[in-house]
Amino acid sequence: MRIVIHSPAFYPMIGGLEAFAAMLAGGLHERGHEVVVLCQSEKEEDKPEPFPFRVVRRPSFLEMAHWMSWSEVVVHAQISLKGLLPWLVARRPLLVSHHIWLREAGGARLTWQTRLKRIMCRLAVNVTCSAAVGRDLGLPYEVMPNPYDDALFKERPDVARSRDLLFVGRLVSDKGADLLLEAVAQLAATGVRLTTTITGSGPEEDALKSQVTALGLTEQVRFTGPLSGEALARMMNKHRVLVVPSRWEEPFGIVALEGLASGCNVVVSDGGGLGEAVGPCGLLFQRNSAVALREALLMSMQMNLSPELRERHLARHCVSSVAERFEKVIEWTHTRQSSIDRK
Repeated sequence: MRIVIHSPAFYPMIGGLEAFAAMLAGGLHERGHEVVVLCQSEKEEDKPEPFPFRVVRRPSFLEMAHWMSWSEVVVHAQISLKGLLPWLVARRPLLVSHHIWLREAGGARLTWQTRLKRIMCRLAVNVTCSAAVGRDLGLPYEVMPNPYDDALFKERPDVARSRDLLFVGRLVSDKGADLLLEAVAQLAATGVRLTTTITGSGPEEDALKSQVTALGLTEQVRFTGPLSGEALARMMNKHRVLVVPSRWEEPFGIVALEGLASGCNVVVSDGGGLGEAVGPCGLLFQRNSAVALREALLMSMQMNLSPELRERHLARHCVSSVAERFEKVIEWTHTRQSSIDRK
Protein backbone atom coordinates (compact mmCIF):
# COMPACT_ATOMS: atom_id res chain seq x y z
CA MET A 1 0.00 0.00 0.00
CA ARG A 2 1.19 3.55 -0.73
CA ILE A 3 1.26 5.52 2.53
CA VAL A 4 2.16 9.16 3.16
CA ILE A 5 3.05 10.18 6.72
CA HIS A 6 2.86 13.92 7.33
CA SER A 7 5.03 14.86 10.30
CA PRO A 8 6.11 18.52 10.29
CA ALA A 9 8.78 17.77 12.91
CA PHE A 10 11.13 14.92 11.98
CA TYR A 11 14.74 13.75 12.21
CA PRO A 12 17.24 15.27 12.96
CA MET A 13 14.96 17.04 15.45
CA ILE A 14 14.70 15.11 18.73
CA GLY A 15 11.38 14.48 20.44
CA GLY A 16 8.63 11.96 21.02
CA LEU A 17 6.65 12.83 17.89
CA GLU A 18 9.73 12.79 15.69
CA ALA A 19 10.74 9.39 17.06
CA PHE A 20 7.22 8.03 16.60
CA ALA A 21 7.04 9.11 12.94
CA ALA A 22 10.42 7.59 12.12
CA MET A 23 9.66 4.30 13.88
CA LEU A 24 6.20 4.01 12.30
CA ALA A 25 7.54 4.73 8.82
CA GLY A 26 10.34 2.21 9.31
CA GLY A 27 7.98 -0.43 10.66
CA LEU A 28 5.53 -0.03 7.77
CA HIS A 29 8.41 -0.11 5.27
CA GLU A 30 9.60 -3.38 6.83
CA ARG A 31 6.11 -4.77 6.30
CA GLY A 32 6.35 -4.12 2.56
CA HIS A 33 4.53 -0.80 2.17
CA GLU A 34 5.72 2.16 0.08
CA VAL A 35 6.16 4.95 2.60
CA VAL A 36 6.86 8.64 2.03
CA VAL A 37 7.38 11.06 4.94
CA LEU A 38 6.61 14.75 4.39
CA CYS A 39 8.30 17.05 6.91
CA GLN A 40 9.57 20.58 7.49
CA SER A 41 12.81 19.54 9.21
CA GLU A 42 16.08 20.05 7.36
CA LYS A 43 19.13 17.81 7.58
CA GLU A 44 22.78 18.60 7.04
CA GLU A 45 23.41 18.86 3.32
CA ASP A 46 26.49 16.66 3.28
CA LYS A 47 24.78 13.75 5.04
CA PRO A 48 22.59 11.16 3.25
CA GLU A 49 19.16 10.23 4.53
CA PRO A 50 19.57 7.50 7.18
CA PHE A 51 16.22 5.88 6.30
CA PRO A 52 15.21 3.16 3.82
CA PHE A 53 12.00 5.06 2.94
CA ARG A 54 11.64 8.36 1.06
CA VAL A 55 11.73 11.59 3.08
CA VAL A 56 10.59 14.79 1.35
CA ARG A 57 11.86 17.79 3.31
CA ARG A 58 10.24 21.22 3.24
CA PRO A 59 7.88 20.34 0.36
CA SER A 60 5.86 23.04 -1.37
CA PHE A 61 2.07 22.98 -1.31
CA LEU A 62 2.06 21.40 -4.79
CA GLU A 63 4.60 18.75 -3.74
CA MET A 64 2.52 17.81 -0.71
CA ALA A 65 -0.63 17.65 -2.83
CA HIS A 66 1.24 15.47 -5.35
CA TRP A 67 2.43 12.95 -2.79
CA MET A 68 -0.90 12.85 -0.98
CA SER A 69 -2.65 12.23 -4.31
CA TRP A 70 -0.13 9.44 -4.99
CA SER A 71 -0.91 7.77 -1.66
CA GLU A 72 -3.72 5.41 -0.82
CA VAL A 73 -3.88 6.61 2.79
CA VAL A 74 -2.56 9.80 4.40
CA VAL A 75 -1.42 9.57 8.03
CA HIS A 76 -1.08 12.76 10.06
CA ALA A 77 1.38 12.25 12.92
CA GLN A 78 -0.54 14.88 14.91
CA ILE A 79 -3.01 16.94 12.92
CA SER A 80 -1.62 19.98 11.13
CA LEU A 81 -3.52 22.71 9.29
CA LYS A 82 -0.61 23.09 6.88
CA GLY A 83 -0.95 19.41 6.05
CA LEU A 84 -4.73 19.57 5.78
CA LEU A 85 -4.79 22.08 2.93
CA PRO A 86 -3.06 19.80 0.39
CA TRP A 87 -5.09 16.88 1.74
CA LEU A 88 -8.26 18.74 0.77
CA VAL A 89 -6.93 18.73 -2.80
CA ALA A 90 -5.92 15.05 -2.73
CA ARG A 91 -8.92 13.81 -0.68
CA ARG A 92 -7.36 10.49 0.20
CA PRO A 93 -8.48 8.50 3.27
CA LEU A 94 -7.12 10.25 6.35
CA LEU A 95 -5.85 8.71 9.58
CA VAL A 96 -4.89 11.12 12.37
CA SER A 97 -2.61 9.89 15.14
CA HIS A 98 -2.99 12.14 18.21
CA HIS A 99 0.02 12.60 20.48
CA ILE A 100 -0.81 15.82 22.32
CA TRP A 101 -3.94 17.38 23.78
CA LEU A 102 -6.09 19.06 21.14
CA ARG A 103 -6.89 22.00 23.42
CA GLU A 104 -5.22 25.09 24.81
CA ALA A 105 -2.86 25.11 27.76
CA GLY A 106 -4.31 25.94 31.15
CA GLY A 107 -7.91 25.42 30.06
CA ALA A 108 -7.93 28.58 27.94
CA ARG A 109 -10.66 29.15 25.38
CA LEU A 110 -10.13 27.23 22.15
CA THR A 111 -8.50 29.20 19.36
CA TRP A 112 -10.02 29.13 15.87
CA GLN A 113 -7.11 26.93 14.74
CA THR A 114 -7.86 24.30 17.38
CA ARG A 115 -11.59 24.47 16.65
CA LEU A 116 -10.89 23.92 12.95
CA LYS A 117 -8.61 20.97 13.71
CA ARG A 118 -11.33 19.37 15.84
CA ILE A 119 -13.86 19.85 13.03
CA MET A 120 -11.52 18.32 10.46
CA CYS A 121 -10.88 15.32 12.72
CA ARG A 122 -14.53 14.37 12.20
CA LEU A 123 -13.60 13.53 8.60
CA ALA A 124 -10.77 11.23 9.68
CA VAL A 125 -10.18 7.97 11.48
CA ASN A 126 -8.65 8.94 14.83
CA VAL A 127 -6.17 6.96 16.89
CA THR A 128 -4.66 8.22 20.15
CA CYS A 129 -1.47 7.37 22.02
CA SER A 130 -3.48 6.89 25.22
CA ALA A 131 -7.06 6.61 26.39
CA ALA A 132 -6.53 9.88 28.28
CA VAL A 133 -5.93 11.70 25.00
CA GLY A 134 -8.88 9.91 23.41
CA ARG A 135 -11.28 10.94 26.16
CA ASP A 136 -10.11 14.52 25.87
CA LEU A 137 -10.59 14.45 22.08
CA GLY A 138 -14.30 13.70 22.43
CA LEU A 139 -14.55 11.80 19.12
CA PRO A 140 -14.58 8.09 18.29
CA TYR A 141 -11.01 6.82 18.68
CA GLU A 142 -8.88 3.72 19.03
CA VAL A 143 -5.91 3.64 21.38
CA MET A 144 -2.67 2.97 19.54
CA PRO A 145 0.14 3.20 22.12
CA ASN A 146 3.47 4.65 21.10
CA PRO A 147 6.43 2.43 20.27
CA TYR A 148 9.94 2.72 21.65
CA ASP A 149 13.19 1.85 19.88
CA ASP A 150 13.54 -1.74 21.05
CA ALA A 151 16.76 -2.22 19.07
CA LEU A 152 18.45 0.57 21.04
CA PHE A 153 16.90 0.52 24.50
CA LYS A 154 17.63 -2.79 26.18
CA GLU A 155 19.56 -4.15 29.14
CA ARG A 156 23.32 -4.09 28.62
CA PRO A 157 25.24 -6.50 30.87
CA ASP A 158 28.52 -4.66 30.16
CA VAL A 159 27.23 -1.48 31.85
CA ALA A 160 27.44 -1.34 35.65
CA ARG A 161 24.23 -0.11 37.32
CA SER A 162 26.14 2.18 39.68
CA ARG A 163 23.78 5.15 40.21
CA ASP A 164 20.32 5.51 41.70
CA LEU A 165 17.98 8.04 40.04
CA LEU A 166 17.81 9.36 36.48
CA PHE A 167 15.74 12.23 35.04
CA VAL A 168 15.59 12.59 31.24
CA GLY A 169 13.80 15.50 29.62
CA ARG A 170 13.60 19.19 28.88
CA LEU A 171 14.66 21.35 31.80
CA VAL A 172 11.43 23.32 32.08
CA SER A 173 9.11 23.68 35.06
CA ASP A 174 6.41 21.44 33.53
CA LYS A 175 8.78 18.45 33.60
CA GLY A 176 9.29 18.64 37.37
CA ALA A 177 13.06 18.17 37.73
CA ASP A 178 12.96 20.66 40.63
CA LEU A 179 10.35 18.47 42.33
CA LEU A 180 12.70 15.50 42.07
CA LEU A 181 15.53 17.50 43.63
CA GLU A 182 13.26 18.52 46.51
CA ALA A 183 12.32 14.87 47.14
CA VAL A 184 16.00 13.83 47.00
CA ALA A 185 16.83 16.55 49.55
CA GLN A 186 14.05 15.36 51.87
CA LEU A 187 15.47 11.83 51.73
CA ALA A 188 19.02 13.11 52.34
CA ALA A 189 17.77 14.84 55.49
CA THR A 190 16.73 11.39 56.80
CA GLY A 191 20.10 9.84 55.93
CA VAL A 192 19.04 8.29 52.60
CA ARG A 193 21.41 9.68 49.99
CA LEU A 194 20.44 8.74 46.43
CA THR A 195 22.82 9.58 43.62
CA THR A 196 20.88 11.47 40.95
CA THR A 197 21.54 12.37 37.31
CA ILE A 198 19.75 15.13 35.40
CA THR A 199 19.95 14.60 31.64
CA GLY A 200 18.65 17.30 29.32
CA SER A 201 18.82 21.02 28.66
CA GLY A 202 16.46 23.96 28.82
CA PRO A 203 15.78 27.40 30.28
CA GLU A 204 15.57 26.11 33.87
CA GLU A 205 19.08 24.57 33.88
CA ASP A 206 20.77 27.40 35.79
CA ALA A 207 17.93 27.54 38.34
CA LEU A 208 18.17 23.79 38.89
CA LYS A 209 21.92 23.96 39.44
CA SER A 210 21.37 26.76 41.96
CA GLN A 211 18.74 24.60 43.67
CA VAL A 212 21.22 21.73 43.94
CA THR A 213 23.70 24.03 45.66
CA ALA A 214 21.08 25.52 47.99
CA LEU A 215 19.85 22.06 49.02
CA GLY A 216 23.38 20.78 49.66
CA LEU A 217 23.18 18.12 46.95
CA THR A 218 26.31 18.94 44.97
CA GLU A 219 27.93 15.58 45.77
CA GLN A 220 24.79 13.62 44.88
CA VAL A 221 23.56 15.30 41.70
CA ARG A 222 25.16 15.42 38.26
CA PHE A 223 24.06 17.25 35.10
CA THR A 224 25.02 15.63 31.80
CA GLY A 225 23.42 17.95 29.24
CA PRO A 226 21.22 16.41 26.53
CA LEU A 227 21.95 12.82 25.46
CA SER A 228 20.46 10.70 22.69
CA GLY A 229 20.96 7.41 20.91
CA GLU A 230 23.61 5.04 22.25
CA ALA A 231 24.81 7.51 24.90
CA LEU A 232 21.30 7.81 26.37
CA ALA A 233 20.69 4.06 26.26
CA ARG A 234 23.89 3.41 28.17
CA MET A 235 23.10 6.17 30.66
CA MET A 236 19.77 4.50 31.45
CA ASN A 237 21.58 1.22 32.07
CA LYS A 238 23.77 2.93 34.67
CA HIS A 239 20.75 3.77 36.83
CA ARG A 240 18.40 1.79 39.03
CA VAL A 241 15.36 4.09 38.76
CA LEU A 242 14.06 6.38 36.01
CA VAL A 243 11.88 9.20 37.34
CA VAL A 244 9.29 11.08 35.25
CA PRO A 245 7.99 13.71 37.72
CA SER A 246 6.01 15.82 35.25
CA ARG A 247 3.67 18.49 36.57
CA TRP A 248 2.15 18.64 33.10
CA GLU A 249 -0.27 15.89 32.17
CA GLU A 250 1.87 13.97 29.70
CA PRO A 251 -0.17 12.50 26.82
CA PHE A 252 1.95 9.33 26.99
CA GLY A 253 5.66 9.03 27.88
CA ILE A 254 8.01 7.09 25.58
CA VAL A 255 10.90 7.78 27.96
CA ALA A 256 9.17 5.59 30.56
CA LEU A 257 9.20 2.66 28.11
CA GLU A 258 12.86 3.31 27.32
CA GLY A 259 13.66 3.18 31.02
CA LEU A 260 11.73 -0.05 31.54
CA ALA A 261 13.44 -1.66 28.55
CA SER A 262 16.82 -0.57 29.95
CA GLY A 263 16.13 -2.43 33.20
CA CYS A 264 15.20 0.56 35.36
CA ASN A 265 12.38 0.63 37.84
CA VAL A 266 10.18 3.56 36.77
CA VAL A 267 8.40 6.20 38.88
CA VAL A 268 5.93 8.53 37.13
CA SER A 269 3.43 11.21 38.11
CA ASP A 270 -0.24 10.24 37.97
CA GLY A 271 -1.52 12.68 35.34
CA GLY A 272 -2.41 12.13 31.69
CA GLY A 273 -1.18 8.99 29.93
CA LEU A 274 1.94 8.21 31.97
CA GLY A 275 0.11 5.53 33.95
CA GLU A 276 -0.88 3.86 30.68
CA ALA A 277 2.71 4.02 29.43
CA VAL A 278 4.10 2.12 32.43
CA GLY A 279 1.04 -0.09 32.90
CA PRO A 280 1.53 -2.59 35.75
CA CYS A 281 5.31 -2.09 35.65
CA GLY A 282 5.70 1.33 37.27
CA LEU A 283 5.00 3.27 40.44
CA LEU A 284 2.71 6.32 40.33
CA PHE A 285 2.81 9.25 42.73
CA GLN A 286 0.52 12.24 43.24
CA ARG A 287 1.46 14.86 40.68
CA ASN A 288 3.19 17.99 42.02
CA SER A 289 3.82 16.50 45.48
CA ALA A 290 7.46 16.22 46.60
CA VAL A 291 6.35 14.24 49.67
CA ALA A 292 4.50 11.66 47.55
CA LEU A 293 7.49 11.45 45.20
CA ARG A 294 9.84 10.92 48.15
CA GLU A 295 7.81 7.92 49.32
CA ALA A 296 7.62 6.50 45.78
CA LEU A 297 11.41 6.79 45.44
CA LEU A 298 11.89 4.80 48.62
CA MET A 299 9.56 2.09 47.31
CA SER A 300 11.24 2.05 43.91
CA MET A 301 14.62 1.25 45.42
CA GLN A 302 13.10 -1.93 46.91
CA MET A 303 10.98 -2.83 43.88
CA ASN A 304 11.73 -6.19 42.25
CA LEU A 305 9.74 -6.30 39.02
CA SER A 306 9.01 -9.66 37.42
CA PRO A 307 11.00 -9.99 34.14
CA GLU A 308 8.03 -11.77 32.56
CA LEU A 309 5.67 -8.90 33.44
CA ARG A 310 8.14 -6.37 32.06
CA GLU A 311 8.57 -8.33 28.81
CA ARG A 312 4.81 -8.75 28.28
CA HIS A 313 4.21 -5.04 28.72
CA LEU A 314 7.09 -3.99 26.49
CA ALA A 315 6.05 -6.43 23.76
CA ARG A 316 2.95 -4.29 23.08
CA HIS A 317 5.20 -1.30 22.45
CA CYS A 318 7.98 -2.69 20.27
CA VAL A 319 8.18 -1.20 16.77
CA SER A 320 7.04 -4.33 14.92
CA SER A 321 3.99 -4.79 17.17
CA VAL A 322 2.86 -1.17 16.87
CA ALA A 323 3.49 -1.14 13.10
CA GLU A 324 1.36 -4.28 12.72
CA ARG A 325 -1.52 -2.68 14.62
CA PHE A 326 -1.21 0.53 12.61
CA GLU A 327 -1.17 -1.49 9.41
CA LYS A 328 -4.55 -2.97 10.27
CA VAL A 329 -6.04 0.44 11.06
CA ILE A 330 -4.58 1.95 7.88
CA GLU A 331 -6.06 -0.87 5.79
CA TRP A 332 -9.42 -0.41 7.52
CA THR A 333 -9.23 3.35 6.86
CA HIS A 334 -8.70 2.66 3.16
CA THR A 335 -11.52 0.10 3.03
CA ARG A 336 -13.87 2.44 4.92
CA GLN A 337 -13.32 5.27 2.44
CA SER A 338 -13.74 2.91 -0.53
CA SER A 339 -17.11 1.81 0.86
CA ILE A 340 -18.18 5.45 1.29
CA ASP A 341 -17.11 6.28 -2.27
CA ARG A 342 -19.19 3.40 -3.68
CA LYS A 343 -22.38 4.67 -2.02
